Amino acid sequence: MKLLALAIEGFRGISHANIRFGDHDVLVGANGAGKSTIVDAMSLVFGRTRLVRELTEHDFTGSCPTATSRIRVVATLAGFEGDEPNQHDAWFREGRAVPKWWNAATGIAEPQAGDHVRPLCAQVAFAARFDSEQLVVESLRYFHDDDNIEDPFLDDAIQQIPLRLFDDVGYYVLPARRTWEAAASFASELFRKAVATVGGVPAQTVLDERDRLRQPVSPLEGDVGLQPLVERVNRQLTQLLPNAPQFQLRVTATDSESLLHALVPHYSAHAGTSLPVGRHGTGLLSLQTFILLLELGRERRRQGKPFLFAMEEPELHIPPGMQRRLVAQAVSIAQQTICTTHSPRVASFYPATSLLVLERRPGGVACTPLLSAPLDRSATNALRKLCHEDRPRVVEGLMQHRVLIPEGRSEYEWFRLLADLLETATRVDEVADSQTAAFGTLIGVVPTHDSAVTETFATLRRLRDGLVPLVDGDDAGNAKVSQLDALTLGPTLILQWRDGWTIEDGIGWILKGDEVAAGDALRERIDTHFDSIDHLVKQFKIRTGPGRLKVNYLAYEGVVSVIGDLPTCRARAATMLEALTRACVGQHDGCAMLVRDDTKDAHCVVLRLTP
Repeated sequence: MKLLALAIEGFRGISHANIRFGDHDVLVGANGAGKSTIVDAMSLVFGRTRLVRELTEHDFTGSCPTATSRIRVVATLAGFEGDEPNQHDAWFREGRAVPKWWNAATGIAEPQAGDHVRPLCAQVAFAARFDSEQLVVESLRYFHDDDNIEDPFLDDAIQQIPLRLFDDVGYYVLPARRTWEAAASFASELFRKAVATVGGVPAQTVLDERDRLRQPVSPLEGDVGLQPLVERVNRQLTQLLPNAPQFQLRVTATDSESLLHALVPHYSAHAGTSLPVGRHGTGLLSLQTFILLLELGRERRRQGKPFLFAMEEPELHIPPGMQRRLVAQAVSIAQQTICTTHSPRVASFYPATSLLVLERRPGGVACTPLLSAPLDRSATNALRKLCHEDRPRVVEGLMQHRVLIPEGRSEYEWFRLLADLLETATRVDEVADSQTAAFGTLIGVVPTHDSAVTETFATLRRLRDGLVPLVDGDDAGNAKVSQLDALTLGPTLILQWRDGWTIEDGIGWILKGDEVAAGDALRERIDTHFDSIDHLVKQFKIRTGPGRLKVNYLAYEGVVSVIGDLPTCRARAATMLEALTRACVGQHDGCAMLVRDDTKDAHCVVLRLTP
């Protein structure tokens, strides 16, 4: 079974969304983009309601549902072998789903099959409404047969779904909330499902243990320290009750269910001491849930059953080196995986065509793949770098509130190093005095290749807005301003260095905050000769030949470490990054470093960065 598409209406922050899925997809986006809401929507429609907190008014878009407000989630499912409805009587018959056919070109389930309208699919749905008299949320799951049904609660023709059919879907979730002790005990529904899938509860062993607990070899009530109290209690009971019950102490209620609930998972520590799982770190708690689901999936596949696996932030509490390995196992086991993540490392495991970027837009939530199709031979090196080699850095940038697109990889490295420096070296009072959030908190930076800022912008603009190109202050930069402004879906803001400047001149301006001390320190840390900061800046602009420092990232690190050691230089670095941040978020008024360039014949705003 495979989930082809999910339509969501009126659920939390998603007023409207239509998401199409491939075999294995990863959802990325800024906080609040809707990743967790999408996983919860799938859990609601496929009956995994225990993994979703109880619905209230706040789960309706706007938090104030009226009598006509509805949450609706429609899932389109395929994977019916042979694509013949009469071969799947449990799904397609009177009172069940109406056969439909998937049109991949339009993303619509159609009533008739055709040459390019395959495969056979069924649509199932979840709906909820708020009862303002009882103050509760009512819900139902049904076969979604007609898009024209306005309200399933008022339509007598709808057919509710037998929950047993969802075993055919095989939907399981690795939730973000997974640090509980019962994850590998019989108090956990997940563990019971895993046990049942593998072979069932070891009934005879449980019964033998139950009987042993009922008649222990050394009962507690027989302890010499307790006997005086036990004898007095028994004496009183003999006098008061005709059947003279005898007081006993047992470890459990001595029925099989109590025994199963009392079982606590233990793991052996390094010294061989067995400790309960709650005494181990959160990493083990998280890992055991992941492992249980993988084992359940392996067994389902061995039995010929489907396994559709949704992973919500699989990186939580797991070391980076292990994250991709576990995700790779999930992809190899499950017929379909849907992953949400904040980890660029996890996201970049998936190919660019499976990397879906979420963004909130006025009409709802959009979900767009980084690439709509694999790159062919005509693709430029810049596009190949962006979507393949630099994919982790691109994902990291796209997760931020605004995205800065400078002209090259060296600019990306300078901004990365400066942002890291200010995050770790800035004093608390400097942070408190700042009027703007830190550059690294709000602004992501995407590397470009071969100065292809226009191509990079155009590629990423399909995915989201909030992209801000930064170009040099030379003739080539002026040409790029014209190219960007001419795009059909162009930027609303372009940043440009002052006349004749590039990023290296900006670094020089920072170093001149304490030119003598910076020069002395740099001569000790950089293996090159220079007469002055201006001379050093020229060398950082040289890409080839003697004395070149362009893309010498060790030299970049040396410069930034010196900036961090000198308070005046560090303050200038903070000033420059604050100006960039204010420009990107639209707070440039009153910033002395930002000047509007009215000489440009452009439809968008062009701001000059003028330290």
